This record gives sequence, structure tokens and C-alpha cells, in this order.
Amino acid sequence: MDQTTVKKEIIVGMADLKVSKAPDIITTSLGSCIGVCLYSPTQKVGGILHLMMAYAGPAAQREGFKKAKFADTGIPELIHQLQAINSSGPKDYVAKIFGGGKILHGIVRNIGADNESAVRSILKDLGIRIVAARTGGGKGYRISLNLDTGKVSCRIFGAESEEF
Repeated sequence: MDQTTVKKEIIVGMADLKVSKAPDIITTSLGSCIGVCLYSPTQKVGGILHLMMAYAGPAAQREGFKKAKFADTGIPELIHQLQAINSSGPKDYVAKIFGGGKILHGIVRNIGADNESAVRSILKDLGIRIVAARTGGGKGYRISLNLDTGKVSCRIFGAESEEF
């Protein structure tokens, strides 16, 4: 079999991002974190950012800083890494966002809602359309981005999988 047609499943950890090309599938599991899926339908490239918090603030100056942990640094880094494997610009991508559940019950602040709000604002400022979203609730999510089709399979824990 030709190596270029072998489909790989790429796993994205927390505070991480991965990019690839068709025919690969990129997967992650989310709680209050947000999964930002960017996909270029014309180039069949995309990636998932698994961010934990909305804004880096002073953390961005610390040694060992992880850009993917925050929406404001992770989304530009996701775009940068996509551009490294493909010539498309930010406006060539569509976004799908998932997660942001209120699963940390002892915490008053709704981290998931804060994350979602930041993601929506940043994507809007970059001119990237959100074409699908499944956020909130009280349970975790498992998502998989199929780079052949751009479709995201989303399963909320304890429920049937849906396709977006």
C-alpha cells in the first residue's frame, strides 16, 4: 500500500495541538476545555487545539510556557502550524468548536463558558467562521476530526455519537 494513503489516528492531549493532512483523523477528549477544530475544505488539512484556559496573561512570559494551553496564544499557534504544512491563510479555514462542559462542580466560575467566549471572540477577530458548535452541559466529550471530509464525530460521554 502507498504510504501516502495510510490513515493515522493522531491523539491530542490536554494543552496540546496537532495538525495533519487527509486521510488522517485527529482525536481528543474534553471536559471544561475547548477543542477548536480548524479545517481547510480545499486543501484537506486541519488541526485540533485542546485549550484549557481563555487568556495567558502574565503566564506567557514564564519559562516552559505552553501556547496550546490558552485560547489567545493557542489559536494563532494552530494557524501557524497549519501554514507550515499548507499555504492557506486563516480565512481559508472553517472552525468547529466543542467541549466547555461544567464538569468541575466545586468551582463557582464556569471555566468552560469563559473558554468558549474567548474562542468565539478570537476566531471572529481572525475572520474565521464557526460552522458548527456543541458546547456546555455537564459531561465530557470525545471528538474526532476526519481530514478527508472535515466532519467531526462528537460523543458526549453517556450519549450516542453525532456528526458535525
